Amino acid sequence: MAVQYHFCIPSPSLPPTTITTKTITMFDTVGHRCNSRAALISVISDVQCPNMEHNIHNIKHESNDLLFRHYEEAQDQIVDTDEEDFDQKQIVGVMLNGNSPKEKFIKRMTQSRLARNQVFSSWLDKKVEHWKDEFNGNEFGAVADEKLSTNLLIHHATKIISEPREYQLELFEIAKQRNCLAVLDTGSGKTLIACLLIRHMITQELEARTRGARRRVSFFLVDSVTLVFQQAAVLDCNIDAKVGKYYGDMCESAKMWKQQVWTNILDQDQVIVMTADILYNLLTHAFVKLADINLLCFDEAHHAKKNHVYARIVREFYLQEPEKSRPKIFGLTASPVDARVDVVRAAMELEMLLHSRIVTTSDLSLLQSSLKHPEEQIMKYPKLKNPFETTLCQYIRNKYGDIPALRKIFLFAKEATAELGSWCADHVWSFALSETETHKIARKMEKLWHKQDVKTDIEKIQTEVGRIREARQMVESYRFLKPKFSQEDTSTKVLLLRKFLQKIYCNSDTQKCIIFVRRRYTARCLYDILVGNVSPNTRLAVLVGSRKGDTGDETFTFRQQMLNVSRFRRGKLNCLIATSVAEEGLDVPDCNVVIRFDLYSTMIQYIQSRGRARHSTSRYLHMYEIGNSDQLKIIKDCLNAESVMRKFCQSLPEDRVLDEKQPAHIADGSAEPFYIESTTGAKLTFSSAQQIISHYVGNFSQQGEDIFQPTYIVRPAGSNQFICELIMPSNSALAAFDGPRMPSKSAAKRAAAFGACLELRRGGYLNEYLLPKFRLKEIPKYANARLAVDVKKSNTYTYRRKPTFWDIDEDTPPAQLWINVIRLPESGELFLGNSMKPICIATRKKMPCMPKFPIFGTKGGQSNVHLIRLEKPLVLTAGELKLLETFTDRAFFDVFNKHFEFTYTTLRYLIAPLKEKRFYVSSIAKDIIDWGTLEEVASARELAWNLGDSPYDLAGRFLIDRVDRSRRFIVEDYAPEFKPTDPVPRNISKGGEFKNIQDYSYNAGKRKKWMQIKWEIPNDEPVFRAERILHRLNFLEPPAERDVDSIFAALVCASNFSVSMFPASCVRSIIVFASISSRVDAYLHAWDLCKILGADDLDLGLALEAITKNSDSSEQSLEKVNKQRGMGNNYERLEFLGDCYLKLGTSVSLFCESHSSDEYKLHVERMVLICNQNLFEKAKIIGIPDFIQTQGFSRRTWYPEMKLLHGKKTGKLAVKNNVHMLGDKSVADVCEAMIGAALLDKGLDGATNMVSSILMTHHHTQQRWTDYYKSYSKPTYELTIPTASQQKLADDIEYQFGYKFNSPKLLMSAFTHSSNPFSWEKVPSYQRLEFLGDSLLELACVQHIFNAYPEADPQWLTEHKMAMVSNRFLGAVSVVLGFHKRLRKVGSQLDIAINEYASDILEAKERSTLPNFWNDLSIQIPPKVLPDILEAFIGAIFVDTEFDYGTVETFFNAHIRPYFVDMTLYDDFAGQHPTTFLTKKLTNLGCKNWGWESDQYITEEDNYMIAAIMIHGEVFSWGKGVSVKTARVQASEEALTKMCSMNSDQLQCLCNCTGSELV
Repeated sequence: MAVQYHFCIPSPSLPPTTITTKTITMFDTVGHRCNSRAALISVISDVQCPNMEHNIHNIKHESNDLLFRHYEEAQDQIVDTDEEDFDQKQIVGVMLNGNSPKEKFIKRMTQSRLARNQVFSSWLDKKVEHWKDEFNGNEFGAVADEKLSTNLLIHHATKIISEPREYQLELFEIAKQRNCLAVLDTGSGKTLIACLLIRHMITQELEARTRGARRRVSFFLVDSVTLVFQQAAVLDCNIDAKVGKYYGDMCESAKMWKQQVWTNILDQDQVIVMTADILYNLLTHAFVKLADINLLCFDEAHHAKKNHVYARIVREFYLQEPEKSRPKIFGLTASPVDARVDVVRAAMELEMLLHSRIVTTSDLSLLQSSLKHPEEQIMKYPKLKNPFETTLCQYIRNKYGDIPALRKIFLFAKEATAELGSWCADHVWSFALSETETHKIARKMEKLWHKQDVKTDIEKIQTEVGRIREARQMVESYRFLKPKFSQEDTSTKVLLLRKFLQKIYCNSDTQKCIIFVRRRYTARCLYDILVGNVSPNTRLAVLVGSRKGDTGDETFTFRQQMLNVSRFRRGKLNCLIATSVAEEGLDVPDCNVVIRFDLYSTMIQYIQSRGRARHSTSRYLHMYEIGNSDQLKIIKDCLNAESVMRKFCQSLPEDRVLDEKQPAHIADGSAEPFYIESTTGAKLTFSSAQQIISHYVGNFSQQGEDIFQPTYIVRPAGSNQFICELIMPSNSALAAFDGPRMPSKSAAKRAAAFGACLELRRGGYLNEYLLPKFRLKEIPKYANARLAVDVKKSNTYTYRRKPTFWDIDEDTPPAQLWINVIRLPESGELFLGNSMKPICIATRKKMPCMPKFPIFGTKGGQSNVHLIRLEKPLVLTAGELKLLETFTDRAFFDVFNKHFEFTYTTLRYLIAPLKEKRFYVSSIAKDIIDWGTLEEVASARELAWNLGDSPYDLAGRFLIDRVDRSRRFIVEDYAPEFKPTDPVPRNISKGGEFKNIQDYSYNAGKRKKWMQIKWEIPNDEPVFRAERILHRLNFLEPPAERDVDSIFAALVCASNFSVSMFPASCVRSIIVFASISSRVDAYLHAWDLCKILGADDLDLGLALEAITKNSDSSEQSLEKVNKQRGMGNNYERLEFLGDCYLKLGTSVSLFCESHSSDEYKLHVERMVLICNQNLFEKAKIIGIPDFIQTQGFSRRTWYPEMKLLHGKKTGKLAVKNNVHMLGDKSVADVCEAMIGAALLDKGLDGATNMVSSILMTHHHTQQRWTDYYKSYSKPTYELTIPTASQQKLADDIEYQFGYKFNSPKLLMSAFTHSSNPFSWEKVPSYQRLEFLGDSLLELACVQHIFNAYPEADPQWLTEHKMAMVSNRFLGAVSVVLGFHKRLRKVGSQLDIAINEYASDILEAKERSTLPNFWNDLSIQIPPKVLPDILEAFIGAIFVDTEFDYGTVETFFNAHIRPYFVDMTLYDDFAGQHPTTFLTKKLTNLGCKNWGWESDQYITEEDNYMIAAIMIHGEVFSWGKGVSVKTARVQASEEALTKMCSMNSDQLQCLCNCTGSELV
């Protein structure tokens, strides 16, 4: 029977345009059978997929192995998220057989959490509506520019194209029949022809689908992200179809690179606008095939040349596709050429590249009538001055002219003296050396330094950066004068431009003008000199590209571009100074005047810029320097080229057949090999290989400043031959690859990438779509999600009341008993100083040795309990056994009012009094047992005492109320001064509450009791002073305050009481025996578990601590709830220690098993083995949950497991096994605590054995520590002879640390970065040693802090350990030890970061006298490589000394421990994080009703997480970010700011938790 699981997450808080989708994979827990069989674990991950509302998985009832295989395959659906961001509280619905997912989840949510989530959802709904109102609620024109979204700017900038012209229809008809390149002027409506063609293709597609044909989609390809938005908006306004747009940033997420995602996109989108690179990648990975496309539109087709992506799509995929399944091609361009080359040849080459024919309208008159060309004029300006350097420029050159980064600025400044004038030449320095630009220059210099093959001195670069900053300061202090607009400071060219602008704007602001310049510097200078100096009617702005420019160039964001275009369209601006971005990159609206301040250089620039002047009365002005023949030639060449191009286009014959042969420069690479995946059709070529490698590497998570990009090292290989070595990041499956010999450097790189891709595919690291199969980001998260346990999940287990020690194997009288003396050295502290007779417990079997433990007396006094097990057993006679049985029976009846059935099959233990003497393990049992007291107790049920007997005989006797046996007293002495009828003195217990002493003795307060008295009450009887015995039996915890304050003195009459045969000293011992017996049972439970784990000699005090869980943790605070008193220490400290050794033991085992340098693989394998989920499963197999002690002393269950002879449970066992609830994580924690106990008691050998006993895997077979090294075999590289440099390194280390490495190669490996080619040092990188050293160092730190602070709670230990193992600290130690100077690396980007950090940390060390100098938050976080090599060095020492852990401790004591002598210095270390600090603040406030809520907010422009802090059901603060983690940090900072501004009363009002107090 199949079970269908439907997964979806409703997002009521998101607007209709947003989509939130969750994918859940569920699997059967392997090896665990539940009542329902399906013990499913949810793996939650956010998947954003357009219009994909849910995912459906059909899971059949299969075997566990098959289900687990399904689970492994389903991991491809996991999306990369921050481990810190994984929120198990998110609403996830599971629909089983059609049930509502929301209802099913609601059943699992607590009412408080559900209410909180509903409040958050409602709040977010309102917030989203508010955001929508801000942007969409008002008319476009009424919204402030800065509030307009980019999409809104584009949408309102797009006009719906009007009725098509005749020439457009003519070209449309041609495009319907064949592939063509439409060559038309800018503004002539090429895009409308594309719209008509796309409409036609959609119509044909719909008809084809009705016939059952394959689904096909139209693709509109552009060359930039800007055009994606622009053309998508045009198509959306003119085509009634679903238009999708996709570009680089949008498609960088790994979730977009899945076959199913693009299948869904192709199913839902009818037209797709995307950058051509995206389509090329999709075709490469076979996510989209040419057969899926019915139309390829190439916008600005003139870009296609040589290896342009347009040409590669046609060459590598289109031409390889069978002709019948090829899509139609339609190209759009204003000119088939974009350079000053032979027009005819270039046009024919473009045709071949795009496999299309150039077409234009057959009747130019039709075009001319529809498209009004502007009136073209030439603006002649007098000859310019020769370039020179101004005084300011000369001064800067004299001081800083040797700095290469400033050369382009110097060059422009000199040219500007002629082109623009001296004022602009000086002014350029003011923005070219602004603070922002100076920082950019410095960063660029550092990047160039990193790229150098031969590194120059870094200090030289730093010096140059400092001098550039000096230059900036000098420019800032320079006094710039206002322009005079004379030939003294302004060029004739600028003066003419200003004069013309003054003329057109003198009386009106209706003219719209675009001034085209070549460079951004020019645009900025013209703006600064003209703004405010033309006319009040002039509203100037700059429009430049959004791509990065040269040194000092300012850039615009895409939003800034669209904002200025929008303002220009609406008249808020009427004059734009623009670079070439206004020619092609943006759809700038029509204008009246276009001025070419800087002339075009190609025909396409001329045509496109002229196309901006589309108004019927517009003018196009060429600015021309009188007498400049070069400029005149450019103008004539472009005009002639346009004419030639027109004639060529018109003269093309109708029946010309395209030649599929490629141009010569393409044919050169046609012999390059390629690989096609047979299952999918994905294609690998030399051209795509490097991109695939980059994509593969891009899926690795960035770790600090480490290199996470492929490095290509090319070296000569003979005459005109080159070989490239491709070095991959450290956690790549393929470390390096040597390519074949190639005739050029670029070919060698491509060949190496091609070969590496094939290797990755063979190894299964690239899937059938040539995409990363195992992503570094995903596997750890998948493993955590699969193997972590829910901290809130609980299961029911058997709670063993009694240990197996008490099980009886035979039904015969015991011939001998083992005696365990209960010694109380401080017994006087327990019962008001009164004596206590020593007793013992006699057992059938020999008890294990038990540690001492404390008990607490009536007034809080304390005594330790010592259990002394005699060496020799007590050999019994039948009479002696009878005496012991009788004593034990009477003890339970008289003291505890329990009467058990004593048989040889039920007899668990016996109690016996002892003589007052010293006890030793060698004592003889018969000599120390008080046989006299045994005989006295056995002689009668009670002491016969009559009124005529001496009252002094009752001194020291135990009185028991004849009716209410719970009222008990111990007689101290006779009180002749009192009579029964005397009132009870107020200083006596119950004084003043009863009529008289006799009334108190008979407890007259209970009226019914008088009716139960069957004997005659004497009128006169003696009165005795007595000690009232409380009902308290739990002496394992200090007494309650009310018990301490109780009055124990009493006056009683003996006629109401039976007199026990037990002396008072014996009774007191028997009373505390209840608590002692309970603790003995607990020790025996621990012993039972130790025997199962093969550690029966483990210290039972530590073993019991390891299995003791005496409280639960609240959801939000550190406060313990449901705490059981008197249970001793719980497992948490030992778990803290054991967790660390478990990590070390597993690390060493994995290190020994494999010589692989794949640290990532080792991390994952270790995580799988030591994760809570694995520990939990192993614990269930062993049965550990049954032994965990969760309940303290119970007065109802401490008794032996025997039948009662009277009472409510007559005939039943007094104690039976019960059940208890345990969290899965608690069970796993107990496993780690047992390891910690073994480490403390038995050292490394004991911990090793315990790890193997619990985990039970082939990785853990060691029984003692030395077994690890026995299983280790040295890798080959360690056995080779070291080089001179490696030996020198070993000598230097010996001099520094006093330790001589036996293997210098091993030492070199510890300092070798993954970027260093293996062929250089012939040693692997440090990653494997770092993996080992990390766990070694952590154990050393944990042992130190654990032993140094024995009373510290686990939370304190964890927080202070964070400082000891933090990268911030370890990085500092690495620098102090000089390790950063020993690092071997190549082409690294780490040098600057390392040097800057080293300088800062050493300076901080000199400034401070404290050991925590490294914790200065103003110092940057160290590059991760620094702590890594420190850990690798520790790992290397450990391996070199044949796994001698003592060497690690020696290193720790010498170089780590001195920083942590005073741990109070780090009390606030963990609290430096805002979220941690907020948690502590709310905990101190006493608030228990607070928590986090989060959801995703997605629109076409925005995609971020919203996180809110909810306090008592209200949103207190919120934040947003790209992840839940960053959103929470922002929310925490806001909350802390708000709380700091609140006084104590306001804080108290914030939280109304019962009993909350401000701290």
